[in-house]
Formats: sequence, C-alpha cells, structure tokens
Amino acid sequence: MKNTLKKVTEDNNLSLAGDTVLSVSNLGKKFTRNLKRSLYYGMCDISSDLFLQNRSSSVLRKGEFWALKDISFQLQRGESLGVIGANGAGKTTLLRLISGIIKPDTGNIAFKGNIAPLISLNAGFSPVLTGRENITSNLAILGLNASRIKKVFNSVIDFAGIEEAIDAPVQTYSAGMVARLGFSCAVHSNPTILIIDEILAVGDINFRLKCYHKLHELRQS
Repeated sequence: MKNTLKKVTEDNNLSLAGDTVLSVSNLGKKFTRNLKRSLYYGMCDISSDLFLQNRSSSVLRKGEFWALKDISFQLQRGESLGVIGANGAGKTTLLRLISGIIKPDTGNIAFKGNIAPLISLNAGFSPVLTGRENITSNLAILGLNASRIKKVFNSVIDFAGIEEAIDAPVQTYSAGMVARLGFSCAVHSNPTILIIDEILAVGDINFRLKCYHKLHELRQS
C-alpha cells in the first residue's frame, strides 16, 4: 500500500481545503520488539523500495504489532490538538510520523507551510557545538535563510535566557537549558505547525509559563 508524507504546494495535485493546515488519513505504523527480526524486515523493505516492488504494508508479518492503526484527523489554522494516552499508546510515534522523522506503513499525511518539531531534547543540536552555533544550524534546518536567522538571532537568545552559557558546548547544558534553547529556536522559526512532545516537562515553572504565553501569542497570530 502506498504511503505519503507531502507538503502541499502549487506544484502537486494534493490540496487542503480552506484553513486546514494538516490532514492525517488512515495512518498506520507497525513495529516488532525483536531486534534481529526488525533489522531483517527493514532490509526487506529497503530492497523492495529500491527495486520498486510492491509490499503489503497493511499486513502484519510474524512478530509485528500495530503501534498506530487507522488514525484520521484534520487540524485547522489557529487550533491546538492534545494527544493523551497511557505509556506505549503511540503518542510520540504519531508526532514522529507527522514530523517526517519516520515513515508511515499505511495512510497519508499532508500539510501546508512548515513544521517545527520539539520531539526530543537533543533533536537538531550538536553536543560539541556551542549554543550560538547550534542556533544558526537549527534555524537553518527549520527553513530560515541567513537574513532571517540574523534578524531573530538575539531574540532566540533572550527568550531562552541562557546568555551566560551561549558560547559553551551544548553537551555542558542541563536538560532544562537544552529545552529552553530548543523551544526558543522553534517558536522563532514562525512555524505553521508546532509539534511539542513532553520536552517542556523539564523546564522550571517560570519558563513554562513563559512558553505558554508565547504559545498563546502564536495561536492568536
């Protein structure tokens, strides 16, 4: 079964109506808990893709299970969506699929604009680079050009509130400092869709309130 993750542009035939910025349709993702079997299935899938062979992504193979199955929803401009569930329910898997970090086995994902994912603390950061250097590289990954990065650079540092450590390697940062820097980069990239996992849980109460206020501003705009 064909699966897709597409950014909607004028150049393709996929379109999202009105203020819809994200559409997830019949999304499914399967895994296996056995490492050797997982590696074997991965090699089989890669071979099938290389040789343009059809594979039955909708059928479970021996040892596989559905982490997500038949998930469908749409997100409108200005809306917020919370995903709630027990450990192992597939929440982070869903966010990783939408972010394009992993590919779905079934279904389609379509979105407008750009996505800024905050899935894990170290995502997009090099531990050996300084905070200052990581800001530049992270904003570039999020799609900002050099002039835009220069324009928001100082605002990113000010919002993160880690000026005294900005020229130190990120590997010396605490979890809270990394979260501050990651969130600040994400919100200053002016994303159409901002995806946040549990990254803000490591921040102190003052920074979390600051983040909630910033999220409110983003929703209003």
